[in-house]
Amino acid sequence: MSPLSPFSWRAALYTLGHPGPPPPALLGTAFVLLALCLATVAVLLWLGDAWHNEPHHFFREHQIGTYLSFANLVATGGVSALIARRLRPAPSTRFWWWMAAVLVWTGCDDLFLTHEDIDRVIHALLGLDPNDPITDHIDDLIVAGYGVAALALAWVHRVHLASFPWMVLFLAMAFGLFAALVVLEFTHLPRATEEVVKVVGGTLTLVGFLAAWLDTRASGGRR
Repeated sequence: MSPLSPFSWRAALYTLGHPGPPPPALLGTAFVLLALCLATVAVLLWLGDAWHNEPHHFFREHQIGTYLSFANLVATGGVSALIARRLRPAPSTRFWWWMAAVLVWTGCDDLFLTHEDIDRVIHALLGLDPNDPITDHIDDLIVAGYGVAALALAWVHRVHLASFPWMVLFLAMAFGLFAALVVLEFTHLPRATEEVVKVVGGTLTLVGFLAAWLDTRASGGRR
């Protein structure tokens, strides 16, 4: 269907509450991935506290927690690319390729802290104080912008995405955590809390895209 087809919020909310039978193997896959995610996060927080008296130690730059977040995003981008290949030559293929690009870029940004480099460049070009309590949040706004870009893509292709109710359900949960993460970035709550939200949200996003991939596989690529 065309992304410009009529859209009903009532129908969308009904779909979220009644997604129908899950794709084959989805619930088992979701359980395993989320259990592994939570167990890994718990162990890293415990080791950080026990060995370094700092629960978020292993979520610092280029520590294992950062690589876990990077792997979540890049793996999700890879799944999006697989969906695009399965659905081609349908017009909706563009959405999945764009999402693959956004996700991989976000993962690389998370690993290499590109948003912080952009923040420093903006401060330097405009002659701003990098420690200003207001402009210090430019890098946080850049991160939030990635979520806005993904949401805009999803909105344009909302009718197509309505055929993937389980994906939408998991992504709604992930988006809720992403919104919480943005708030955490601005309020400077404990770093450990922020990192847990980021990793769990990334895993939920991966599960959501896997739900769409399993859907396309079950339907033989007809969407």
